Parts: sequence; structure tokens; C-alpha cells
Amino acid sequence: MSRPEATPTDGVERTQAVSRSEATPTDGVERTQAVSRSPIDDRTAPTPGPNSPVGDSNSAVSKSAAAKSTAARSSMSQSASTRARTGRSRSGRSRSTGIRRRLGGGLVEVPRVEPIDPATAVMSDPTVPQHKRFCWKCNAKVGRSEPGEPDISVGVCPHCGTTFDFTPLLEPGDRVVGQYDVQGCIAHGGLGWIYLAIDRNVSDRWVVLKGLLHFGDEEAHAVAVAERQFLAEVAHPGVVKIYNFVEQPRGDGTSVGFIVMEYVGGRSLRDILTACGDDARMPVEQALAYVLEVLPALGYLHSIGLVYNDLKPENIMVSEDQIKLIDLGAVAGIEDYGYLYGTVGYQAPEIVKTGPTVASDIYTVGRTLAVLTLDMPSKNGKYLDGLPSVAESEVLQQFPSLHRLLLRATNADPTRRFRSADEFAGQATGVLREILAIRTGVERPGLSAVFSPPRTTFGTEQSVGRTDTYVDGKVRHERMTAAEVVAALPVPLVDPNDPSAPLLAAAVHVEAQQTLDSLQHAKRNGIERVSAGTTGATGSAPAGASLEITLAEVKAHLDLGHVVEATDILSKVQSEDHAADPWRVQWYAGLIALLHHEYDSAFTSFDNVLGAMPGELAPKLALGATSELLGHVALGNDEDAEKWRARAEGLYRAVWRTNRGIVSSAFGLARQLQRRGDQTGAIAALDQVPISSRHYSMARMTSVLTLLMDRSRAELSESDFRSAARRVALLPKAESRALQMRTLVLAMALDWIVSGHASTAEREPILSVPFTEDGLRRGTEKGLRALARSATDRAHRFSLVDLANAIRPRSMF
Repeated sequence: MSRPEATPTDGVERTQAVSRSEATPTDGVERTQAVSRSPIDDRTAPTPGPNSPVGDSNSAVSKSAAAKSTAARSSMSQSASTRARTGRSRSGRSRSTGIRRRLGGGLVEVPRVEPIDPATAVMSDPTVPQHKRFCWKCNAKVGRSEPGEPDISVGVCPHCGTTFDFTPLLEPGDRVVGQYDVQGCIAHGGLGWIYLAIDRNVSDRWVVLKGLLHFGDEEAHAVAVAERQFLAEVAHPGVVKIYNFVEQPRGDGTSVGFIVMEYVGGRSLRDILTACGDDARMPVEQALAYVLEVLPALGYLHSIGLVYNDLKPENIMVSEDQIKLIDLGAVAGIEDYGYLYGTVGYQAPEIVKTGPTVASDIYTVGRTLAVLTLDMPSKNGKYLDGLPSVAESEVLQQFPSLHRLLLRATNADPTRRFRSADEFAGQATGVLREILAIRTGVERPGLSAVFSPPRTTFGTEQSVGRTDTYVDGKVRHERMTAAEVVAALPVPLVDPNDPSAPLLAAAVHVEAQQTLDSLQHAKRNGIERVSAGTTGATGSAPAGASLEITLAEVKAHLDLGHVVEATDILSKVQSEDHAADPWRVQWYAGLIALLHHEYDSAFTSFDNVLGAMPGELAPKLALGATSELLGHVALGNDEDAEKWRARAEGLYRAVWRTNRGIVSSAFGLARQLQRRGDQTGAIAALDQVPISSRHYSMARMTSVLTLLMDRSRAELSESDFRSAARRVALLPKAESRALQMRTLVLAMALDWIVSGHASTAEREPILSVPFTEDGLRRGTEKGLRALARSATDRAHRFSLVDLANAIRPRSMF
């Protein structure tokens, strides 16, 4: 396992047993460190002093690991048997199938890492640089040169009297336990030197031997024992394999232990990041793709009760055909006590109180993604907490969804982070699709795992609906309403982790009243009490178990138009504690606020949903519609109206650019562009509605009105009318509004001619009539009479006939 240990400045890490308050290095070195968490007192443990025991062979790390290895063995075996075997060991041979590969679900093409001869990874002069030499016990600087004194690799710490030795324990040519031929050192890691060796008992495969930093270091020995007890059980293609644990006798009668691991040849993400150039920033889509490859491995560890603890670019190895987590030295059981290893700048701030958790691992993923993509603030070689502001980062300005993704993953409150690696992966994939759509201009639709598709459309018939006055004489208003938005928006899917999910799958039906009746029947028969008494894997409270049933009731009442009832039910839910997953409640709060015309409140609710689910298009669509409604309210206040119009435009654009199947966003984007006078952009958005969509004809007719309506005669040109006519001519014969659209175009062209304009190509007909006053009069008259024949209202029919008589060309008869 080749592991170049790099940092923001120079690159070798070392493990320390210190309290978190003293974990920050002072000389520009980023290192894997240990913090202590007491099972009795959750305060930060004091720094070990000269006489303090640094480790305990019976520590909770070791005990927990041993217990979990037995409990997880059957689960891991089953998981290993069902997973694809993509992580086979290799014997230094490689194959190349091309210069690039695809990651992130096949969405992103990344350069292929060229195969590396393992022998070339051996260091010619294995020496620990002076600025990385510290006493393993008291953290004092040792072995460094002083004025008039050379540096030393072996000696005694002048502060605490502990022996230090930075020289390799093994030399090239040594054979460990008669099986592993040492080739040399390849890196110096958190627990000492890492050696490349050949396994003579198993097909001469390349392996890695990881030794202890000090063979007399009890804490390091305890960690190694813990690895032997449970890490050998880990079986996932995205995690380095542990083959064996051996002890090599020494000449002084003692022995030193080594972990035998799979050799992973390639480059770490830190190496790839450094190769990106002076800015040392990776393209965002590539960084997301690499992180998406890592998240399944973390999810696997979490599923068997383990936490990786030390994710960072240095610990993610990219080979020619694999991406693996390497260096399992910091792996611990969930909520373990004892010394907890991690790297300052990546490690979650609460870990000394909570111990390792899924949330603390999620934090390290967010920090890793930030380091790969942003210019992160650092001091003395250590990344500082927090993210750059949007004003300071062009990347965050260009990709606001990435900012939201990072904010949730690295939230200081662990309960507000992503609940699992799978949830993080789902949202990261959504963000990746959005970013790729921005980069390439090609849509990247995907099926959401947490939201349904839009139930219908909104705002698609606003413009064209006004022309129906030709048919029935009734005047229509163009503005979109909150009720049609609520009826069209997607709804959250039932949380599969909710104990009530199976009940809802059987109870929820197409008709809202039937759904409501089924839920009420279930509650009368005590089914809700049964589900509420079931707790999840984390021992969630019974109140959380009934959340999905309650939200299903809210949805059914809203579908039936029972806004008051839905509001009352949701108010009770909001008064309870649903901190584990509040976004679903926020979504329905936003829907109800829309129906109450409380648009500011609705915007806040939907914005909270987007903060929790930054990869989803549903909250962006809801925010776009809400912004448009707020713009209507702000009419008369030009500054506010433009602010909301611009927001609606950006949100509609983000949805439409990513998924051309959500046509409400295309019509919404066109409306916002038209309002700022960009008819060309509005028509371009409508023209992007695919021909396979049932709204294709509606988009064509809307583009006709966008060309001609709400513009003065002076702004119109002959080309506008001819373009509109071509669009009308292409409407299918079955289109019920084709006749009124044809009549409208001819009537408006006639008005333009009568006002003093003239065609430059009269012989070229428009909708099969000459582009002259006489020809346009005849064509408009014919259309009006055809509309009159189909009119159902007698008075309106007479009005159309009168209008046709008034428009027809004058004759001698």
C-alpha cells in the first residue's frame, strides 16, 4: 500500500497522544493525532505528562474492537459474498484499457492513473525530516539539530526521558516470520515506518508491512492489537485488505508487531491535488466523483459498527482500476472511548465528547471535499475550521449547491449533518449533476430518492390561456396562483427508515380520501401505536416513528383542499422534536404557507429544505415559484420586484438546465426573462422543451405570444410575424388552439400593416395568405368566422361574426 503522507505544506503525518486542546502543531505540520475521551467525564482529557500512561492494552478501543468483530463477522461475511469483487489482489502486474476512466456513477471522466512498478516506491534514504520529529510521549521536539550539534535519529527525550528511535526497524533483505521479504520503506505513517515486501507463501504478491512507531509504545501496540482483532474482518472493495498480523523477534529478546496489508499502487488524492498546479484545486466535478467512490466504503464500515475517523486526501488512494481507503490505524468502534485518532483540520470538533460517530465521519468527508475544491484557510500547515465565505470563493459563487452541501456536511451541530453516507452520496450526486449541466450545457437528469416527480405542471397555460377568449368570450388572468403551484410540486417520499414505512406502503392510495380513510382506520385499530412502539437502529423515540403517518395525513388533507385541518395537524408536529429529519416537516410547512399567501414564510421553509437536501431539484422549483409570487406582491416597488424576479430566474434556470423533463421551470424561466425584456432568451428556453413532451405544442404557442404580445408596434418587425407564423404552421392538426393562434397572428400582422408598416416581401405568404392588408384581412375574417361556428355561447358567436364583418376587405357588393 503506497501511501505518500502529504500535508498542505510538506507532508508526513505522525500520531500523537495528546488532548485536543494541544493537538495543533506549531511548526507547519499536519498530522494524524489522538485525543482522549473518558467514559465517565466527556470533557477533553488532559495532556499526558512524563509519568502518565499513554496507552492501555485493555483500552476501550481494544475491548470494543474485539467485541464487535464477533458480532459483525456474520454480517460482514454475508455482505462480502453479495458485493462485487472489484478489489482483487495484484502481483505488481497491471493492465491498461485506456487513458481515462469514468467515476461518480459514470458521470465524470477522470484521467487514468498509470500503473506503477511497486519496486519504484521504495525510498532510497528512509529518514524522518527533522521538523517532523517529536517525542511520542510528551510531544516535545526531539532529534533535531541545534547550533553546534547535529541531528540524531536515536536518543532520549530531554523533557520526559522517553527513548525515541526514528530509524527503520527492518532493512531490505530482511525476512519477517519466514514469509515476507522486505524490499524497503515506502512511507512513514502515523504508527511508524511502512515497508514494501513480497509474500513468498502466496504467489509472490506485493504486500505492505506497517510497523509500530515505537515497539515499546503501549498505546500504539493497543491500536495494532485492535486492528488485528477486527480489521481483518473488513471486506469491501473500497477498503484496503488486512491479510495478517505477525510478530518479528528481535535480537534483544523482544518482538515487534506488523500488520500485513494489501499493496495499493497508485497516487493519493493529495498527490493528484498537488499536480493540479499552483492553485492546487481539483475541478469540482472530479472531486465530487472521487468522494462518491469513497462514500460506499464508509457506509459499509458504519454498517458493521465502525468509524474510519481519519478521512483526508492522503488516505484515499487512486490506482489504475480502484479507489481505496488506506491506513486503517484510526478506525474505531462507534462511540468508543479511549484514544481517538484523526487529523486536525479534518476531525469533527465534538469527537472528544461524543466519541467516533457516523456524524463525525460525515464531517471528515465534507472537510476533504472542501480541501479538494476550495482555497481553504490554514495556519502553520493546519486547515482552520470553517469554510471560505462566498465573497472570497469563485467556486462557491458559481456553484451555490456545492456550498450548501459543504455547509450541511460540516455543520458544527452533528445532528444537522447528513444522517448517513448514503444520504450524503445521494445529495452529492444531485449536486454533481447540476454542476455538470452548468459545465457542459447538457441536461443531467436523475431520479430522486427522496422526492416524487412533479405531480403536474404550473404556469404552463398562463399566456396561451388568454387566447381562449376568442372561443368563449371570457377574460382570463395571466398570473400564476399559489394553489396551482402546491398542486403541482413534488412531495417527499416516505422515509424507508421510518418504522411506519411498510404500513404506509399498504395504506397510501391514489385517491386522497381513500388514503385518509385508510390511515384513520389504521389508527383506530392501534396500528399506529404498534409502529410508534418500534424504534430504529439508533433507538429513536416513539414520537419519531409516527412522523410519516402524520405527514401522510397532512398531504391527504391538502390534496382534498382541507387547508385548516392540514394546518392544525402540522402545527402539532412542529411543536414536537423532530430534529433528526426536520426537512420533511419544513416542506409541508412551506406548502401550507403558500396556500395562506404567506410567501415570505414559505420561502424560508423551502430554503431550509434546500439547505438539508442541496442536491434536490424539488426545493429549487418550489423556491423559484415562491420567488415569482413574491415578485407579484412586490409590484410597485421596483427594487424588490426585480430582486425576486432575478431569484426566480436563477432558480428556474438551475432546474431547467439540469432536467428538461420539469417543464414548469422552462415556462417559469421564460416568464422571468420576458419580464426583464429578454424575448430572445425567453423563446430559447421555450424552444428547449423536447418534442417528446406533451407540453411541446404549448411551448410553441407560448413562444408565439412571447414574440408578439406586450410589445409596441414599433418594436415588432416583419421577421417577428413570419417567425410566429412558422411556429403556428408547425402545430399538429389535433391541436385545439391552432385556429385561435392562427387568427391571432394574422390579426396582429394586420394591425401592424394598418399602422403604417409595409412588408418587404409581399409575395411570400404568411400562413398561406399574402402579407398585404387585403390578404391579411381575408385571412383574419376567415379565422373569425371559423371560430364563430364553433362558439357555444350565442352572444359571443354574434360578436365574432360582427368582428369578422368589420375586418373583411371592402367590396362593391
